[in-house]
Amino acid sequence: MKERTDTQEIIALAFQELTMTKEIDKISITDIMKQADFRRQTFYDHFDDKYDLVTWIFSHELCHSIQSIRDWKNWEEILWQLLTYLESNSNYYRKIFINEKLDSFKEYFIYSIKNIIQHLVEDYFKEQFLSSGKKQIIKTGIDFYSYGLSESLYHWVLENCEPNSKIYHAMLVKLVKYRTKTN
Repeated sequence: MKERTDTQEIIALAFQELTMTKEIDKISITDIMKQADFRRQTFYDHFDDKYDLVTWIFSHELCHSIQSIRDWKNWEEILWQLLTYLESNSNYYRKIFINEKLDSFKEYFIYSIKNIIQHLVEDYFKEQFLSSGKKQIIKTGIDFYSYGLSESLYHWVLENCEPNSKIYHAMLVKLVKYRTKTN
């Protein structure tokens, strides 16, 4: 399994390097594999297409940075990891977000944010008995925060990550604490 991940990481890095100098639509599988120094078929052993690769990059890199801290008590650190990851890769994600052929990535981005928030909320309420009415309110809250945060992050990246991640993190933490009364 480690060899598979190493190969995927090399292919991902080659693609990310190419996005620095070429438009995404102009990058072919052949270009990626030439940059990675692998045969073309190796790409298809790991990914369906370059859009699958884009999704894998986000999932792999984000999961790698937050997997060990995915619980409610670490929600601020998870948010910090997410912001700093997006900020340090902002040129790459700006190109991904503005590429019309990658609209499905935005859906995956929303799904990923929702998955993180849902996991955190479930951890927060894990010891409590919840009525069906309270569960519905929580589900609505998860949707509200997931779509709001993902759309905010999307625009933040498009706007060159202004304000910077430190200031943006402080603002978002303050907002969440205010709304959830977890001060």
